[in-house]
Amino acid sequence: MPEIDITHIPFSRYGAYVAVTRDKIPGGTEYAKVLTIHTVRRRFEEGALFTLSFGAEEPEDFEVSAVPEAITVSNEHGKARIYIRDDNTVTVDSRGLDLCIRLRSFGYGTEMAEGSFRMIAPHLSLIATVAAPMGEAFTDGPVQGQKWGERDYKTAVRVRCKDGAAQLALMIRPCEPGKITLPLCPEEEIAQIRAEWEEFLAFMPDLPAADAETENFNLVTWYNLFSSFVRAEGDYKNDTMLMSKKTMSSTWSWDHCFNALAMAEMKTLESDPDRRARVALGQFSAPFYLQTPLGVLPDMWNPGLETRWGTMKPPIHGWCFEKLMDRFWIDRDTLTEIYFWLEKWTNWWMKECDTDGDGIPDYPQGCDSGWDNSTLFDIGYYLESPDLPAFLILQMRALAHLADKLTAWPVVTGKPWEARRDEWLAEADALLERFLAHSWNGERFVAKLSGSHRYEEEPTSLLSLMPLVLGDLLPKEIRDKLAAVLERDFLTENGFATEMPASPKYESDGYWRGPIWAPSTYLLVDGLRRGGYHELAEKAARRYTEMSCRKAKGNYENFDALTGKGWRAPGYTWSASVYLLLQKEFG
Repeated sequence: MPEIDITHIPFSRYGAYVAVTRDKIPGGTEYAKVLTIHTVRRRFEEGALFTLSFGAEEPEDFEVSAVPEAITVSNEHGKARIYIRDDNTVTVDSRGLDLCIRLRSFGYGTEMAEGSFRMIAPHLSLIATVAAPMGEAFTDGPVQGQKWGERDYKTAVRVRCKDGAAQLALMIRPCEPGKITLPLCPEEEIAQIRAEWEEFLAFMPDLPAADAETENFNLVTWYNLFSSFVRAEGDYKNDTMLMSKKTMSSTWSWDHCFNALAMAEMKTLESDPDRRARVALGQFSAPFYLQTPLGVLPDMWNPGLETRWGTMKPPIHGWCFEKLMDRFWIDRDTLTEIYFWLEKWTNWWMKECDTDGDGIPDYPQGCDSGWDNSTLFDIGYYLESPDLPAFLILQMRALAHLADKLTAWPVVTGKPWEARRDEWLAEADALLERFLAHSWNGERFVAKLSGSHRYEEEPTSLLSLMPLVLGDLLPKEIRDKLAAVLERDFLTENGFATEMPASPKYESDGYWRGPIWAPSTYLLVDGLRRGGYHELAEKAARRYTEMSCRKAKGNYENFDALTGKGWRAPGYTWSASVYLLLQKEFG
């Protein structure tokens, strides 16, 4: 049974929209004397909605431990167990510890009946229901002065032990209050969560034999993915894995691809033989349900909250789906639907994102590439970055493969599948030819500003080497030069830095200006393998997994390229997914 460090991985369960963490005091090194209760319907600071503390008056310090089904908190006065009762409810069962939950955001509360309370955070469109079936419960301020007089906002509920026990259930829902079913049955409910975890654990991919530290990290990583799913709701048409249930509680239109690939490695069990295909395709399909008529995918989205447009993410979806097609059988209707999704997405980039009409599409700015502040974009906006044609060539070839698979069935609309296949192969070849003529200067790929075609002579960003994802589609002379630069200038003891460490622009914690990231690592490792550079691919893969497990000791958003330290957002799912993929393939 893995022990979960809730300072690194938000504690939650499959499907839940709530999570619990313990965080450091802002600006300090010590941990706060409170737990934070998050609603993952909101992002960033807005998601940290409540604090949970222990003690009759001031918060008391405590020890904390967690396993997949429950958190245990204890001090000299007693102990409490905390668990996620359902998709919206955090439950606390205490023996000897007084409890207090406090709304962190602006809001107001009231007592509905004895042991029953309601709190509203109006600007977040969230309503919380509180039930305290054991103990003495009451509201607790704060009282604040207004020009019309003092007002008691009643944004905290305290539950003091009675006969040594206290219980509290907090349900957080959007738009309308929920009803908490009583009684609370901790033993039975915790056992149900344990069974749910053990069922998911049975689907964990078979990984190579490893030492105890790695075996435990593998289990914790699998829990990381299990606990990051939310239930299908609103714009989430399938159960969907978030990037995190702490701050980055959204889905972006390329992270889901890496999570889909990790889910495609699930075991096939007789109890549910279709699960891996169902879950993997569910992750892959997530943004396409929001696709516009012209083919645009959203940048990111939450159910019932916000769908962000105006920026996009790179078209790695054909690359991803090509790999999914290799892993399991997919029915005709699904293949057809995905064909038209990818066709619209490809046409959008080729027709609407080629602002100077030269046949080479461009990114409006860094966020569209996924490499938000890469030094490649220091030159300006609307950049013909060399990774973009490479991804689109792979996507066109994936469309050709899809059309080829569909030739056994009648045409849905328009031209025969054979003609579509041949057209996409021809278009892929033509784009590759244009791309090499346009962006290869004889020694490296360069990124040109659309229109002026001004470019930096010697780019220092790893993004300029991403055409290696094309594998053996690139001429060998070009592959050899790129692989040599990659190993010489970007490979550190921990993997591929996103900015050349010798560059004056390198920053150890500079987001895409130095740190190691999971997606760039996996895309390059995959391209190196297909290009024939197996030794370099394996070296980078092993360094990444060793760094995650033994140096960072967590799946962070990104990592210091020289020390291996994790930066920001621990429990990040695309990092967890890439770790599992590389561990399975190279461990």
